[in-house]
Amino acid sequence: MNPFSLMTCIITILLFLVCSLVCVAEQSELICSHQPIVALVGDDVILPCYLDPPISASSETVAWTRPGLDPEFIHFHHNGRLMPQIQNPSYYLRTRLFVDELQNGNVSMKIFRVKISDAGKYFCFLESMLKEASIQLTVGKSDFLKMMNYTLW
Repeated sequence: MNPFSLMTCIITILLFLVCSLVCVAEQSELICSHQPIVALVGDDVILPCYLDPPISASSETVAWTRPGLDPEFIHFHHNGRLMPQIQNPSYYLRTRLFVDELQNGNVSMKIFRVKISDAGKYFCFLESMLKEASIQLTVGKSDFLKMMNYTLW
């Protein structure tokens, strides 16, 4: 076989594989809960977000943001790790992704020790796929819920 023909064949196969992966990524949707996530001050909470149909997000840059903050990055995951130097200081050491689940399209973020100031709308971005979804977090105090219990009973 001619070396030129072999090279052409290999390039054709590689282009086919790349195009197939891009097509699957374009068909997949990024989905976050449409219902607000409710947490109490001090709780740990998960903001669920995933690709449907599931495709791997292991090699993706996953950015969670909250508009109005400076910097607005709550969690920035690039090249397989958190980039704390661009993370908003109020979330330092309080967020994580489920890294083992990225391969299944799960880009959910966990926030530890929720504060009242954490309440608001969050956005999840998958940079190279040009995908975005949002989710609302509502945070309450335990005193408020106790009062609501007494009112209802």
